[in-house]
Order: sequence, then structure tokens, then C-alpha cells
Amino acid sequence: MRAALALFSRKGYSAASVQDVADAIGVLKGSVYHYIGSKEDLLFRIFDDAHVENEALMIEISALDVGPVDKLRTYLERSLLVTLNNIERTTLYFRDWRYLTGERQETISKHRRQYDVFLRELISEAYKAEGVESHVQLKHISSFVIGGTNWVADWFRSDGPDSAESIAKDYTDMAMSAIFRSQDRPEH
Repeated sequence: MRAALALFSRKGYSAASVQDVADAIGVLKGSVYHYIGSKEDLLFRIFDDAHVENEALMIEISALDVGPVDKLRTYLERSLLVTLNNIERTTLYFRDWRYLTGERQETISKHRRQYDVFLRELISEAYKAEGVESHVQLKHISSFVIGGTNWVADWFRSDGPDSAESIAKDYTDMAMSAIFRSQDRPEH
């Protein structure tokens, strides 16, 4: 799985082959097929592992005994840390998830919606707690936040000058600012 993740992330799913995976781990191609049915199985397993981790995070956040605004902030920051600490997987996920077909693609699409709905619910609860009424649709806010926070995977380098923790905090601050500024409609 680690070899497939590294290869798919570096070369792209479509350019990597099962033979590449076999070469990377030093076995014959047939040996890889002993554990998988297809290259798509590897991709799905990588994404499914990510979902298990993210689902655990959502359960953990739901169980927090803090107010809705703190819950939202905590989710955003921890979600960003998961992204930053799993750059290869995140890059692969956002670039290549569409290569899945049939039931696998439906499953991953369902998981993607689950994250979006969870974030919308957190935002909605935070708005209620703060007495905020936004003119922007929640689906647009969540899409903006998810897109903005996940874009970090395109440029972050673990050996760069900024730590994952400092970036997660800064991006969380910006996301929270955007979320709570969405109730302000500029006059034309």
C-alpha cells in the first residue's frame, strides 16, 4: 500500500502500473495480484484508509464537550493536520479519485459528501450559537472552505520553512474568518 501510494502520488494513478508497484517492493507482478484484484483495488484501499481516519476524526469532534464555534475550529485545525501529515495521500485523493469506477466511485463520492455535510452541520451549529445569519448558502461556504484548506496539499513541503502546525493554525484562522464574514453582504 505504501509503495502504491508513493508511486501513484508521484507518477499519477494513470501513469503508474502494477508492475511499477511490484518493482518498488521487489516482488513479481503476480505476487501483487495475490493481494489485490486490480490496480483500482489499490487506489480504493488507499482512499478507504483515508476515510477511516477522517471518520474517526469526525466521531472525535462530535464527542467534544465544547461549544459549537470551538468544535468547528478544532475540526478545521485537526483536519488540516491530517491533510498536512498525509500529503501524498491527499494529493492523490484530490487529483485521482475520479479514476475509480462503479461501486468504488459511488462509495468515495458518498464519503466526500459525508465530509461536506459534517462541515455544514458544524458551521450551522456555530452560526446558531453566535446568532449569525448568513446570506451565503452553507454548501457554498463548505465548498469554499474545503477547497481552500485542501489546496495546501499542492504547495506544502514537510521540509519547508513552515511547520504543519503553524500552517494548520493560520489556515484555520482564515477559514473561520471567511465563515463568519459571510453574513456581511456588501452594498452595491
